[in-house]
Amino acid sequence: MKQRTQMTAQKFLRRGLIALISFEFGLALTYMALIVKRGEAIFLLDFNGLRSLPSLLQAAHLFAIGGICALLLLARQHRMQSYSWFLPAALMLLCLFCGIDELTKLHLALNQVNWQIVYLSLMAAILVFSWGDFMWLWRDHRPTLLWVLAGISIFLLGGFGGEMLKAPITAALNTHSPPRIAFLLEHVRILVEEFAELMGETLVLYAFAKFALEVWSRPKTVAS
Repeated sequence: MKQRTQMTAQKFLRRGLIALISFEFGLALTYMALIVKRGEAIFLLDFNGLRSLPSLLQAAHLFAIGGICALLLLARQHRMQSYSWFLPAALMLLCLFCGIDELTKLHLALNQVNWQIVYLSLMAAILVFSWGDFMWLWRDHRPTLLWVLAGISIFLLGGFGGEMLKAPITAALNTHSPPRIAFLLEHVRILVEEFAELMGETLVLYAFAKFALEVWSRPKTVAS
């Protein structure tokens, strides 16, 4: 009975992932269609807007991942899990801060700080200090870790890469391209950057939810 319930929950997560990705693709296509037809997107669908639907969805993903990390902290305390307290605690704080930043665009207000370096440094520090946890995950929960790596790779390549290429691409387009083409390609760049961040967060959220389900479905172990 318990195994059947777990299989049902796993199936629900997979279907939820497919539905969420389909919805995000729909948002992206609608945004680009509005840009092509009207020259602008409505506020609710603006991928580059403050507290628009894509922005709120990103913040919801981040808060959800932070909440799952809190559950994993509880699982470590009450179900004697093998991972350290530092990894879920650090990821929880990082996700909560990133979610608040997504809602407020704090990094734009403090533009004298290189937030790309800050975020990459925090992620690198978590990797270094939790190396033993990642080795354990690679050994015992490799599919979960691969999902996380896929999500983070998409997030970094699309999000950080798109931001880093903004200035040179804009300069080249404004110099060599007609205004209409430059306008459309700039919005394609914005869409790729923001959609990659959204898609990466979606995959990480799925991985964390799947892992948390596995942890809480195991029999409670007793410390020796």
